[in-house]
Amino acid sequence: MTSTTSHIRHRHMKRWFPILLVLALSVGAPAGDWLHWRGAEQQGTASEEGLPASWSQDGENLLWKAPVGCRSTPLVLNDRVYMISRIGEGQSQQERVVALDLDTGRLVWEHRFNAFLTDVVYHRLGWANLAADPGTGNIYAHGVQGLMFCFDKDGKILWQRSLTEEFGRISGYGGRTYSPIIEGDQVIISSLTSGWGAQARGAHRFFGMDKHTGEILWINAAGETPLDTGYSVPVTTTLDGARIMFTGLADGSIAALRTYTGETIWRVPLSRRGMMSSVLYDSERVYAVHGDANLDTNVMGRLVCLDARTGRELWRVDGLTGQYTTPALHDGLLYVADSAANLHAVDAKSGEVLWTFNYGNEAKGSPIYADGKIYVGDVPGGWRILKASREGCELLNAQQFVETSGAPDEVYATAAVAHGRVILSTLNETYCISTKPRDYRSAIVKTVFGPSETLTPGATVRLQVEPAEVVVAPGQRVRFTAQGFDAKGIPTGAVEASYSSAELDGTLDVDGTFVAGGTRIQAGQIKATASTLSATARVRVVPPLPYHEDFEALEIGQAPPGWITSPVKSKIDQYEGQKVLRKLAERPSPPFARLRCYIMPPIPTGYTVRSDMLGVPKRNRFLPDMGLINSRYLLILTGTSERNRLLRLVSWSPVPRIIREIPYPWEGDKWYATKLSVDLEDDRGLVRAKVWPRDEPEPDEWTLTMEDPCPNPAGSPGLYAYSVAITSKSKGTEVLFDNVAITPNNN
Repeated sequence: MTSTTSHIRHRHMKRWFPILLVLALSVGAPAGDWLHWRGAEQQGTASEEGLPASWSQDGENLLWKAPVGCRSTPLVLNDRVYMISRIGEGQSQQERVVALDLDTGRLVWEHRFNAFLTDVVYHRLGWANLAADPGTGNIYAHGVQGLMFCFDKDGKILWQRSLTEEFGRISGYGGRTYSPIIEGDQVIISSLTSGWGAQARGAHRFFGMDKHTGEILWINAAGETPLDTGYSVPVTTTLDGARIMFTGLADGSIAALRTYTGETIWRVPLSRRGMMSSVLYDSERVYAVHGDANLDTNVMGRLVCLDARTGRELWRVDGLTGQYTTPALHDGLLYVADSAANLHAVDAKSGEVLWTFNYGNEAKGSPIYADGKIYVGDVPGGWRILKASREGCELLNAQQFVETSGAPDEVYATAAVAHGRVILSTLNETYCISTKPRDYRSAIVKTVFGPSETLTPGATVRLQVEPAEVVVAPGQRVRFTAQGFDAKGIPTGAVEASYSSAELDGTLDVDGTFVAGGTRIQAGQIKATASTLSATARVRVVPPLPYHEDFEALEIGQAPPGWITSPVKSKIDQYEGQKVLRKLAERPSPPFARLRCYIMPPIPTGYTVRSDMLGVPKRNRFLPDMGLINSRYLLILTGTSERNRLLRLVSWSPVPRIIREIPYPWEGDKWYATKLSVDLEDDRGLVRAKVWPRDEPEPDEWTLTMEDPCPNPAGSPGLYAYSVAITSKSKGTEVLFDNVAITPNNN
């Protein structure tokens, strides 16, 4: 069906064998490679020497300039510079991952992909940092639309997933996108999600994936219900013989989590808004900074030092508003950039602020310390080189960047330091500066993201079933295994267990092999039990097309099994003697007012979605928006969210990248039949919509068509609605759906 199905590969006999294997399999990587957005030590520092104290855009200490911008951080691995960025104009606006030659800046390869099903706008594409794996040479990327990629060094896609369509990833409007990290044999990613079943409740969830296949190893929520998104990147370490990651959460807290299970060890609330900046770990201490209102004072912002074992506060500096930036640490000194581009030098042991130096106007990128200098960006088009020490700070070099329009070429990126080079990006260009010859390379050492020493497991006290979540087709076979973990979250190996299933048709062998049955979409669990321990895996069974759902066999008051939606947003209900899916309008906040319900994981473009739908008006004045989703395109019948009622075809609505619409004065309390069909023809997408009153014959002609020069090659079928006029005392405009059908176009 999708890449999800192909992920069902089983290496359970070798999953955690032995822990030291992570180190043994790591290959030599240059010490000067920049493998993590904060450097290999995850502290915003580099050991390179002889770095430029000055440079110019005209040529002083400039090795090369490339017409590729970046708003996150370039990575350097095996003589290549990797970035995620934006590209294109108009209908060709896309996100992309690029590889440049380290010596020349020449484009080696790029992979472009569309933005869709997100409120993020064009200039905020490429938000998340990439992750580089020195053991395989692979690069991992998370796009603003929720696509998660694994590329090899030559740009071949080894696997990909759609976190939005598979797990209900929630996209904020501001671009905030979480970055992946490598941890041993895993790639870990997090996001706010609202999926199916027990995971329909919105939460900040972490996903541990097999970095080779994309298979889901574990899913765990952390923190309380969040108010908004964040983008704090976890840092990992070995502490007391266990692997731990420290990170900021979307509920405004700092937490310590187990890297192999996602279990929360401790959590310290700091504010109510999502954490943006990443934490820094050193010598059994965790340093965190934020710029929002504190929970216990009326002061905005705080730099805090926590005990890494317990989360106990050791010291604080109130009023330091580091909303977006992450500190750098060198020689016992924290370098912290606040939101107004003031650099603060803080003693890491005591919390004493030694000095403050203003270097610009606004800080989004984080400082990097290397060779006695700080490299840091200023949002209104500036890069600064500062000389910094315990004694004070001075400006060594300032560069300003201007677009051809005269507007500043803004700087959101953080610098990368590799092989005697410093790589600096604006939104539109990247500069590589150095005092060394073009062919200079640093010494080669091994770099490991994972345990660098043997971890000795104790007794098994916890089970985990792998894979943790799968989608299978009827007749497909998948083997589940129970994996054990000790009290510190260290893997203890495969555990002999008995297996049972719930809410699933099919057969389940004693060794955990499940063969899916049935003809309908199902959602259930496989449970493994070993003595007093048990754990479950989540399973969806999705039959091949064609598929039809009239809701008559489904339970009233529940969401359809396996559909990405929540019972507080849509549920089965009775209407005029028939069962329908009712989009609720009881909660006024935007995440509940809007419904993007994905019926199944992404499938290749070339199918048609059909549904009957009825918009329920309020006081004869207000109407909802309602429509269909097909291959990441939306058909929308607009209500009172627009001045006039329209029939609209659109992809990536906030821009929009591509849109066609016509007047269509549809009426409330009246059933309409709708169709949305998408085909790929000669490298273009042909998107066709048809709408008519349900009690009338279907017209021969399509109501509205659109051609896309940058088509979506796949996507989930789904339903769309947006309710208006919701108040705390009365519900707003609801939408009813019935007779949903998904059919292949070749039929």
